[in-house]
Amino acid sequence: MTTRQAGDVIGGRYRLAAELGAGGFGRVWRAHDETLDVDVAIKELRLVPGMSEADHADRLARTTREARNAARLRRHEGIVTIHDVLVEDDLPWIIMELIDGRSLGEHIEEIGPLSVDRAADVAVSLLTAIGAAHEEGVVHRDIKPGNVMLAGDGKTLLTDFGIAVHDTDTVLTATGMLVGSAEYTAPERLRGADGLPASDLFSLGATLYQAVEGVSPFRRATRDATLAAVLLEEAPVPQRAGRLTQLITRLLDKDPDARPTVAEALAIVRGEQPTRVRIRPRVHVQHDTRSLPAPIPTTSWEYRTIAVIMALITALGVPGLPDAGPTWERVEHDSRVVIAVFDVLASGLLCASLAQLLPTAVGRAVTLLAQAAGFGFGCFAAGFAVHGAAKTLQAADVIAQQDDAATASLTALTVAVLVAAALTWQGRRQRRHEPR
Repeated sequence: MTTRQAGDVIGGRYRLAAELGAGGFGRVWRAHDETLDVDVAIKELRLVPGMSEADHADRLARTTREARNAARLRRHEGIVTIHDVLVEDDLPWIIMELIDGRSLGEHIEEIGPLSVDRAADVAVSLLTAIGAAHEEGVVHRDIKPGNVMLAGDGKTLLTDFGIAVHDTDTVLTATGMLVGSAEYTAPERLRGADGLPASDLFSLGATLYQAVEGVSPFRRATRDATLAAVLLEEAPVPQRAGRLTQLITRLLDKDPDARPTVAEALAIVRGEQPTRVRIRPRVHVQHDTRSLPAPIPTTSWEYRTIAVIMALITALGVPGLPDAGPTWERVEHDSRVVIAVFDVLASGLLCASLAQLLPTAVGRAVTLLAQAAGFGFGCFAAGFAVHGAAKTLQAADVIAQQDDAATASLTALTVAVLVAAALTWQGRRQRRHEPR
């Protein structure tokens, strides 16, 4: 295979001038069309030495698919135009519009984050382009700062449809292989649901987050840590996003059905009241990427309920201070002690779960410490509540006998613990079975 250099002519008319950039699939050249006397960009496919025939065929198919998908969208001003595809040295070369500018990724690295107003303009352009692609049945699947071009005339364009999927495309991804940039990949794709238009919107959210904050929300030191962050962690709250905070936060929702549609997102950017309109996607959903176990989502109302119940248990424990002995002496010699121990341990676990209310930004170590402290506090509170509730019932002349008061105290505490546990289980069960 011939290594191409500046000055070489491709297809008898395109003279390579300078390399503009390189990526995993090849290089992009600035070139001159000597027939039309205009400058163009040319994407050269790169084949790794020793690549198998299957991988070779896969890359050729991806290049052809990129051109085909982009050609469907060539009339949209927010998408880089594909002019032609030709074969040279048994490899396809994509001839496309030359953009005088730099990628969003290069801008962030070389100059810094965008202003909120500039980022809002970028968001509108990308949303319009993504919407046009989805209407044509094309899902990009690799939206990231490196594939967003900022032209010198102020335009924003979406490029690189190399792994895009159309509703008529055949599957090119081998089972178990993740295609795309991990830190911008939607969590449902990591779990095996590929080709959803909503996945592009998650990637857009991660891109816009980096555009205004200057850092990628899910990038970690290793690939596995990055994948885990996409699946399990919430993005840190944006600090510089201003009026784009709501949009970015909603786009990064782990649930694809909870993300705004393109029309809703545009309304949010423009400060309008979004109208919920769901259009059935034309794209066939593929299940060809590797499937990772889905985390159990949680909702804040569950933990608010637990917090209220734990506050009541703590209040019941106050009258039991400083000595919880009298009631425990009555229950520890019969079967009621099993119920009492269960209530104490369950209260500890429920209180430990309140650490989920802490923001992700505090870190795992602080969360673990909070869980440990919560467990200890919950056990302590429930232990004193066993006697405190009994003492309160006697003081109010509701129950005179200490033995009956102990039984009533355990019954009330057990009901409170079971209600909290049942609400938590039911909430998680509903979330686990929500349509994705």
